[in-house]
Amino acid sequence: MMNSSQPAGTVRTLWRFPVKSMLGEQVDVAEVGEGGIVGDRAYAVRDRQTGKVASAKNPKLWPGLLGCRAAFVEPPRPGDELPPVRIDLADGESVLSDAPDASAVLSRFFGRDVELARAAQHGYTIDQYHPDEENYDPQGRRDEVVEVRLGAAVFNERGLPPPSPTGRSSTPSRSASSRHPASSSSVSSSRRAALTPAGSA
Repeated sequence: MMNSSQPAGTVRTLWRFPVKSMLGEQVDVAEVGEGGIVGDRAYAVRDRQTGKVASAKNPKLWPGLLGCRAAFVEPPRPGDELPPVRIDLADGESVLSDAPDASAVLSRFFGRDVELARAAQHGYTIDQYHPDEENYDPQGRRDEVVEVRLGAAVFNERGLPPPSPTGRSSTPSRSASSRHPASSSSVSSSRRAALTPAGSA
């Protein structure tokens, strides 16, 4: 059995993705709590008509999502309200998450009635597209969009508590740094799951 105090690896780069399925920001230091990197996937674009969250797993419906980039205007801190997020859309327009017209700007870009919502507060549902490729899906679904429940909803259905608290971060955290591989970037095996893989949608 591996000793939890033994380093499991060294962090070379740190990424934070403030808005689900958008490009994120490379950071030198990130606060890590029970739910992962503080501020990671804190927001999501939600379709007001369906209540579902925009996801890069359905590029047919959200073709421009991965062309957008989100970054906090200042680093989020554990226990504090999250600072605003700057969203750079693929068409060159930018908007702050706390701007009065944020939802209107996003709706124009996506061509749908959407809003920017706090993704971590509740469970949510996405549409996942399965391409028309053999052996892509173990259940044999091809060229089909499937509704998938994620976040706290998965745990609620099973009568289990969510893995991280809802609302603003209030859990004890530690810092991870990409600049000091001999110290805080050495991640013990007990903390590996808290670091979110870069590029995950």
